[in-house]
Amino acid sequence: MVEVEVALNFKDGGSVVSLKPIFSSDGETLFICCKKNISEYNRKTGKLMYEYQGTSPDNIVGFSYLIYDSYPCLVVCYESGKVTVWRTMTHFKIMEKQFQFKKIRTFNIVTTENTELKAMISYGSKNRIGFTIIDIKKCVSKNFSFSIKLDGHKYFLDVSENKYFSVVYGNIIYFVSLNDKAISRYAIDSTRSFTCIACHPTDEIVLSGDSSGRAIVWRNIFGNKVKSVFHWHTLPVRALCFSTAGSYFYSGGEECVLVKWQLDDENEKKFLPRLAAEIEHISLATNNVYTAVATRDNAVRIVDNQMNQVNVIQHLVLGEQHESGIIYDPRTKALVMNGNPGHVQFYSPNDGSLLYSVDVVGRNRITNERGVIMENTDVTKVAISKNGLWLGTVEERRDKVYNSEIRLKFWKFNSEMQKFELNTSVEYPHDKSVKEILFQPLNNDDGLRCVTLGDDKKFKIWQLVESDTLEKGVVWKCFGIGFFRDFSCSGLSFSVDGSLMAIGFDTIVTAWTPDSCEIKCSLFHPTHKGKIKWLKFGYSNQCHLLVSASAYQLSVWNLLTLCMIWTVPLRVSLLIADPLSTHMAVLTENKKVFVFTPNSPVPLFSNEDLLTKQKNIIAASFVPSKYSNDAELSWYERSHLYFINSKNELYYISSNEVNLDIEDDKFDETKSIFTMMTPNARVNFVQHPEAKKQLFSKDLNQKTFKKFLEAPIQTMAPTRFTCYSILKSLVVQKETVS
Repeated sequence: MVEVEVALNFKDGGSVVSLKPIFSSDGETLFICCKKNISEYNRKTGKLMYEYQGTSPDNIVGFSYLIYDSYPCLVVCYESGKVTVWRTMTHFKIMEKQFQFKKIRTFNIVTTENTELKAMISYGSKNRIGFTIIDIKKCVSKNFSFSIKLDGHKYFLDVSENKYFSVVYGNIIYFVSLNDKAISRYAIDSTRSFTCIACHPTDEIVLSGDSSGRAIVWRNIFGNKVKSVFHWHTLPVRALCFSTAGSYFYSGGEECVLVKWQLDDENEKKFLPRLAAEIEHISLATNNVYTAVATRDNAVRIVDNQMNQVNVIQHLVLGEQHESGIIYDPRTKALVMNGNPGHVQFYSPNDGSLLYSVDVVGRNRITNERGVIMENTDVTKVAISKNGLWLGTVEERRDKVYNSEIRLKFWKFNSEMQKFELNTSVEYPHDKSVKEILFQPLNNDDGLRCVTLGDDKKFKIWQLVESDTLEKGVVWKCFGIGFFRDFSCSGLSFSVDGSLMAIGFDTIVTAWTPDSCEIKCSLFHPTHKGKIKWLKFGYSNQCHLLVSASAYQLSVWNLLTLCMIWTVPLRVSLLIADPLSTHMAVLTENKKVFVFTPNSPVPLFSNEDLLTKQKNIIAASFVPSKYSNDAELSWYERSHLYFINSKNELYYISSNEVNLDIEDDKFDETKSIFTMMTPNARVNFVQHPEAKKQLFSKDLNQKTFKKFLEAPIQTMAPTRFTCYSILKSLVVQKETVS
């Protein structure tokens, strides 16, 4: 018996730059923390090699890479006090300890001796932060007498091997020896505050960054302190990192510029400018050849010692806003949404990879100045044609002091170059902001149209026509403008065949022909008093039904009879339609989800607990699954409902199969070779199966063989023992009737 239920699944997103990335000892592998897991990437190719699954429901607060017991190991500490140790060569967990502390804040290894495994942690205790040394192997701890009192500021900490550690809090910096016998402090100007810290790898030298953009080097930290100031940044310094020998260091912050300094000369420096986002962390490989720069857009950029960017590890870009929503591209099967400022990203949900980004604005990003927030031009609306060959974008710069910018662009996909190329750019397509953009759902470019709604209470129809200039080709031109009385317009939808479009004007639903820009009908019902925000046409045999939604009501109109067939009170935050079926979904302000078909007010699915723990949901979209062609399946099997929340986390709602039948673990040669090599308790019994004929067909996925190739070679059995199993795993047995 198999029980199928709808479940919420995490896909991607969330910050992978909350903690500093760490190189392996040879610099060829990079470890990155994402929520409860540690991902191991190849430095050269950027490929995900292995993922160390979290052993605690809490988030990771710190992790380190070191040589322990003559083997390279990964040590991970969770917020709950659990510490787990993996060997990175075999990916085996060799140790797991639980320490009884309240909420742990930071975790730093303090010694790399082969026989010891010690770390320093900071933890919350009432309104104070305590510090302690833990022996992970013996599971014992030793508290420091030093602690700090919290009063709203953030604190930052770093440890220098097994000598001392330093803490900055507000405008005060502390230097504490690990034997707890020497404690020193210093306070800077109260108008400034410390923002980050780094300890020298060998000497008693500490590097700190502050809110005014200064990097301060502290020497003789337990005596008469000497400080030298390295000042280039104008915004707060967010990251600092010493080289292996400590002769130079890197700094980075909100200017999106990586700076390389010489420790003995503050005037000698090198720059890597125009990074895509603000710098959060900097990590250096032991051989000083490569530097990992973690930026706020959820990327880790690999930089060589000549300050050249050589690789980027990035999946879902964490944009600053998702005003354009989530659009499904049928050609690439990707989700199209806002990325870095001025960019649109194409994200593949099937393999969790970023396919590419389109630089819509084509300008360098302007970073903020001290005390001044600079406005950048950003993408506000996106639309994709049905065949995926046309991309429509709206970009705006909303400047309240100087003139604002509004620009409509149409992009054509070049199949030879495999990229979108700008076809038409329109300055100020509307007098005010553009609220909606949507292509007519046609499979070809003949007579293709696009509609935009503006805050100027008008809609415009754009048509693809032959260019009348010297250059041959097609361009987009406006051929129709419509309005209804003096009502503001919002909500736009095309019928399945594209012959009709619906636009909401205040509380009135209107239907128009896009070919002639003529109004066909206007619909109003006294019970539907809310301003219309969303409109969706039905699909298939329900294509004559039109769903309208306001902030407080969901209603359905029959365009054949011009009557409202049902309405329900509902606090709607999003209305989404499945492009392959008659199903639609409503997300409410109190985080409830309802799935329904327009011909009935009774929902097919409703759940009040599925999204209760989610942050605010910003955008959502239906994405066809690999079973989308099977019309007999349920809505959650044919399509998955994806949504992104205010924490830039991407989730999807789909089926969750739980096998309730417990069967004996029988020997099967068609199983993976790993199953054959794993010792399991088995019950032997004699069977007399009937004679069967077998047909063998190639396994196109070859997942088993792929696992074999990617497995650590030192864990594998000799090839002569596994050869037969490998060959058997490459075929699938099918029964046939004799």
